Amino acid sequence: MEPLTIAGIVTIVLTGALAKIGENALDGSLKQLSQLLKQKSPDTWKRITTVGDDQEALPEVIDVVATAIAKDEDIKKVAEEVAQENQSKPEVINIMKNVGIVNQGTINNPVFNFN
Repeated sequence: MEPLTIAGIVTIVLTGALAKIGENALDGSLKQLSQLLKQKSPDTWKRITTVGDDQEALPEVIDVVATAIAKDEDIKKVAEEVAQENQSKPEVINIMKNVGIVNQGTINNPVFNFN
């Protein structure tokens, strides 16, 4: 999976989870990813936590997350897990379409391109 696609899914899932349930309720790979980002890329974590429900800010934050994924193998590994777990969720796909990421595959095997 492309780093930008992984970043898109991760950013959408993390910002949505933070907005709905808060940081203390994160678990599994989302919790692990949030901890890695706080430790290894605090600026990226700060950008994620400030997005909230502002979908207009997502493309810029997705780029920042993609950079963090590309620079660190630990972040990349956990981000790939989060993306795999969430790539077929309709709400993730809808938000990706809304922010300019076009799905050119099926829900079971999506391929995303940024316009």
